[in-house]
Amino acid sequence: MGTGARVIIAIALFAAIGVGWLALQHSNFERDRTISEWRSLSETENLLKQKPIPEAWSAGVFVSERGLNTALESLKDAQIAYDPEFRADEDTVVTLRAVTVYFQPGIALANLRLDAYSKKRDLTVKFDGQASLVFKGIEEGENGNGQAVFAISLLKLDPQFGWGWFNIKLRGYASDLIETGLMLKFTEAFNMKLPFKNTFTYDLKQVLTRTFPVRDPKDENWIKVQITVPPYELSQKIQAANAVVLDGGIWLLTDFNEKPMATSIDEPPSEIQDDIVRMRKNLEQIRIPKLNDADIALWINGTVAHLLQDRFNRLPAANRTATVKSVQIKGRLADQKWRDEVLGEGGVFAELANPGAVAATVVVNAVRMSWTKGRRLKVSLNAQADAKASVHLHVDPLIGRGIGTTVGLPGNTGIESGVDAGIEIREVGGNTVVMLKPDIGCRDVKLALKTDGKAKFEEAWVSVPSVGANITLPVGLRTAPDILLFSDLPFQRQGRGPDGKPLKVKNGADHFLFTPAWTEVQYALVPKRVEGDDAGLWIAAKLITKFLDSETAGYDRAAAEKKLAASATEGQVRVNCPGEPGFALTIGDLEFGSNDELVKFFRERGLPLPQILGGLPGIPGTGPTIPSPISPTPGPAIPNIPSPLPPTPDPTIPNIPSPISPTPGPAIPNIPSPLPPTPGPTNNPIETLRDLF
Repeated sequence: MGTGARVIIAIALFAAIGVGWLALQHSNFERDRTISEWRSLSETENLLKQKPIPEAWSAGVFVSERGLNTALESLKDAQIAYDPEFRADEDTVVTLRAVTVYFQPGIALANLRLDAYSKKRDLTVKFDGQASLVFKGIEEGENGNGQAVFAISLLKLDPQFGWGWFNIKLRGYASDLIETGLMLKFTEAFNMKLPFKNTFTYDLKQVLTRTFPVRDPKDENWIKVQITVPPYELSQKIQAANAVVLDGGIWLLTDFNEKPMATSIDEPPSEIQDDIVRMRKNLEQIRIPKLNDADIALWINGTVAHLLQDRFNRLPAANRTATVKSVQIKGRLADQKWRDEVLGEGGVFAELANPGAVAATVVVNAVRMSWTKGRRLKVSLNAQADAKASVHLHVDPLIGRGIGTTVGLPGNTGIESGVDAGIEIREVGGNTVVMLKPDIGCRDVKLALKTDGKAKFEEAWVSVPSVGANITLPVGLRTAPDILLFSDLPFQRQGRGPDGKPLKVKNGADHFLFTPAWTEVQYALVPKRVEGDDAGLWIAAKLITKFLDSETAGYDRAAAEKKLAASATEGQVRVNCPGEPGFALTIGDLEFGSNDELVKFFRERGLPLPQILGGLPGIPGTGPTIPSPISPTPGPAIPNIPSPLPPTPDPTIPNIPSPISPTPGPAIPNIPSPLPPTPGPTNNPIETLRDLF
């Protein structure tokens, strides 16, 4: 080969190398991360100046590095392409082959591997890159759950040509993707959305039916009442959160009382690196939960109890009122009988006038809630109860005939009650749940019902100042059903649209199609530990992801959680407070209950002391017969004088009147007794009876 030929080859070679070098120079991307890191640190410092993290925040979620990488598995082999409806000229499809995140104070960094493929170009370029993982905020999902959205902000991107580095055509494609910003747009369209329950609701609605025995035998004398609280939802929704990146994880914090905090950022100082070092040092005071084998920690501030307390106390009175109505009755409220050998049987009883004769309202005036160390929530309340009963009263005092009347008995009383609730983890079937276990304090509530005036009877001989009832009710439950707070039921995210096609994603002005490698992903948080301190409650959980090739039909997480809550309390027995409801009827100053006031009633009036059927304290029942206190008057034996009148004919024989007039009998003279009268008691019961009539 001649010298000229060698020179030409050398020039061509150097030219090719030069072109390749220029192509290589223009086929990478790099962004200075310093400004991004400084801004992230400055935002955190502003939050820290306003209040401590996380203790002063209402709630928060700490996602560890391991937990976030578990969630990012959902982006593996996902694809992004332009929506041809908006841009049909570009057919590049970018596949995210791998993404791994690691944390430094103030910034979450991620290593990436991507492929870019064009069918019309018949080219594939592989890239290695670095990005920061940025929390974009909370958005509403289609199923009503919240979604914490994380996006990729590209910092560096290098094409990997391998042995084909000299392939200028391939280099040109990579250079176009980078220089036109296509690769930047494709990469930052990959969003990771972590679903969670962002709305917490408790419905005050209650419809309970309870049966109260009023006396023995309890299965024959009772009142069944229905207790109703109108529906009203106390709800809290998490709409915004602030992100704080630490060494080992990221805090997502929210405040229920305030809007998202302003985090205005000044311009970076000239010595920006020194400022970054200083702010990183400040982050060391922020608490990082001890997760051990867990991936995520949930934080709930104890002051949330005060927030719920204030919201309840501000409700209209109608939403703080329980109504009580009797719906069924059996037997009597009170029933006591007595018997006298001379005067016969009598008694007094009271019964409800009709099945709906009892009506009451209980208005909760205020509740007080507090969080105590040891995973315990304390609630106390005071309420006002107003009641009215329509009672039929019947009295038979062994004289004349018995009489009855119906009286209305109004009354009111104050009620103080309390709840002490603990929190624990349980297994229910194949699920792990966190349960609130309330223990309602027991106390007796005494309610006095009394007529405003006299009970009006038809008989004039009755004079009763008032009629009433003294009621004692044990209020509370020693054991109440548990309440489900948190469960490991999975959250779903669909990887296809309703038509089965890729999901449509908008990033700025660009429209993309997002196609994950799965058709459905399920995220489950499995509770591992529950811990409490003076500030609040911690729940540590492990994140489990499950990728499916088909959609789960008919899955409704909210409905499934209600069913799980029912299973968690199935078989639990309400243990009522010790003691039985008490009912004592009062007439005037007397109480016809389990005492001996009836004896006093008769003795004060000089009436015969009756025998109480069933007995009273100190007085036996109907076994032995108590003689009448009226002593019989002795006298001479009266001779048996035959009647001068003919006997009455048998009714079976027709009564034919006699044609002969009857002969009148002789008048019988009034012969005084030869014996002197026997002295009787000072208060003659016969005269007393005569006076009453």
